[in-house]
Amino acid sequence: MTNAAFDLGEEIKLHTLEFKLHVGLWNKFSKTGKLDLSISNWKSIKYLNTTATALHDDVASIPNRVGGLYLFTIKCDILPGITEFPVYIGRAQKTETQNLRKRCKEYFQKFAKTNERPLVTKMFKYWDKNIFLYYLPLATNHDIINDEKDLINSLLLPFNTEIPDAETKQATLAFP
Repeated sequence: MTNAAFDLGEEIKLHTLEFKLHVGLWNKFSKTGKLDLSISNWKSIKYLNTTATALHDDVASIPNRVGGLYLFTIKCDILPGITEFPVYIGRAQKTETQNLRKRCKEYFQKFAKTNERPLVTKMFKYWDKNIFLYYLPLATNHDIINDEKDLINSLLLPFNTEIPDAETKQATLAFP
């Protein structure tokens, strides 16, 4: 094996993500969801600027008077419209001190360069220029909490480490 092949293999390993594609969990969620979470209802923006040193200007368009859900994706333009990989779903409740825009900005401001959230740090280190953010403003904190929980439980995205459903969490821990 050449040094170049070895180095490439090492890089591929470091950039590997595991997706758990379980139709039973998808079906379970589709029966409990009350809101229309169709992707056409979400707004999509590039998360970082072209040099990945600051937030993209589009982040300012995220509403700051509501809460909602947000979804980080890694986008590859080889097959436009097909190769966008969801990696993390989160929520921002509307409170006196928190809102959707503030919470979305925190990921870069707080976690991009620290080890406080290692998988988020990994997302920025390996895919910084390919990170996109989808966001969906929602009217009530009740909807925000429940829909985030259902999405995490059914999608099991690679950077969501806290799984709310006890049975699903036990199953993923038993078969890592």
